[in-house]
Amino acid sequence: MTCVPTGWIRPSRIVTRCITERPSSAMRRPVFIGMAALVGVAAATYLSGIEQLSMIAGAFLFFMALGTSFVRGTDALYIIVFAMLFSPEIGASVDTGRTTGEGSAVSMRLEDLLLVAVGVGWLLRTAYHRRHFGIIRTRLNAPIMLYVAAAFVSTLLGILHGSVNVLPGIFHNLKVFEYFFIFFMILAHIRSQKTVRGVIIAMLVVFFMALLYGYMQIGTGERVTAPFDSEPNTFGGYIVLMMCVCLGVVLHQPRTRTAIIMGGLLLLAFPPLLFTLSRASYMGFCTGILGFLLLSRYRVIAGTLLMALVSALVLGAPFLPAKTIDRITSTFKRGTEYHVQIGGVDLDPSASARLVSYGRAIEKWVERPLFGHGVTGTHFIDGQYFRVLAETGLLGLWTFLFLIWRLTSSLYRAYVNLQDRFLKGVAMGVFCGVIAILGHAVSANSFIIIRIAEPLWVLAGLILIAHHLERFPKLSADQEPADVVAARPPAA
Repeated sequence: MTCVPTGWIRPSRIVTRCITERPSSAMRRPVFIGMAALVGVAAATYLSGIEQLSMIAGAFLFFMALGTSFVRGTDALYIIVFAMLFSPEIGASVDTGRTTGEGSAVSMRLEDLLLVAVGVGWLLRTAYHRRHFGIIRTRLNAPIMLYVAAAFVSTLLGILHGSVNVLPGIFHNLKVFEYFFIFFMILAHIRSQKTVRGVIIAMLVVFFMALLYGYMQIGTGERVTAPFDSEPNTFGGYIVLMMCVCLGVVLHQPRTRTAIIMGGLLLLAFPPLLFTLSRASYMGFCTGILGFLLLSRYRVIAGTLLMALVSALVLGAPFLPAKTIDRITSTFKRGTEYHVQIGGVDLDPSASARLVSYGRAIEKWVERPLFGHGVTGTHFIDGQYFRVLAETGLLGLWTFLFLIWRLTSSLYRAYVNLQDRFLKGVAMGVFCGVIAILGHAVSANSFIIIRIAEPLWVLAGLILIAHHLERFPKLSADQEPADVVAARPPAA
């Protein structure tokens, strides 16, 4: 047992805090057992369909997450990581007033409650230990605040003009702010690269579990989706993001064993991606690989992998699933309900409907060019950029693009400067993953979909804090509250 100064000085003495080291592996074992129990309880109650059991299970999960975040600090992040893909919807959806589309209602998931529990637990822990956890300053803090302010102002003006319903408008903004909240909590509480690596590995384990769930659906004849979800496009975007992370580690990890594991996970992800039948995900994957080709120091290896993949797809086209080929070629088939041509080429009803929706978004934006109609204040728009423009105007679009620019530049700076090979590979993967999501967002609301945006911001926070810890080693030397037990000093 050792004692360290707390910095709190009384007239008679300097108060010290006695800390006792605990084996992290021994303490984390109950945490993982508890998380496994959480997944089992959640799945059993969800599948049972009994409302009373679901409410009891939800309360149990809430207080367990609260207790874990208070007692074990950053270990609560593992609960959030597992809940990203394995949390069902709870309660009734809130109608946004839109007439059609998946954005016509805003739903609450179990993960939303767990995130609140973790946040409250961290705040209580801070107060109990009399220790201020300052948020590390990054180049993203100001752009995030600007984007949040722009969305809030646009929504407020939309409420005043009558284009936004109060409850769904506020609720939808809070759902988006969740991603930034967990990003800031990572910057405030993680103080060791060991924790960073542990959370990343946990995310890869969740990715593997989600892929297994996808394989279970391949033989059903339906499009592959994420657990407790019905949108293949969402699952495809998540797969593309995590595939970029795996490829980044493969390119930068000198250890053969790690490269084999990540390479195997990368190959394992291809069939579920194909069977999502999501053209936006296919496009996102191509843009992500393009990012590796243009910006990675290992362009030759990335180019070789891309050429091998293209060759395999061309030579193996006759062996590809018929649904995948039909999904791609159907883009250029004339529709009946919506009929749009580009350069004399007919588009299918889905693509035509999107283009019609984009045209309506431009018309809506012209009505209020600066602030837009507010979040949820227009028709459903299945495209991130046109949606931001119509809902928040030029002000919101500028803050959004500024945020993305700062995000990519910060990730690339971290990639260049990080010395740890594993984290360096993850940084490159997240950077190219953002580029992939930019391509995916052409025909999806990728940066506000919980299955895509939340893992993205968690990974971004982990990489930025890892970069900061390498730049300032003294910060990482300060032990995390999860590794110590505080004891009051004896009276004088």
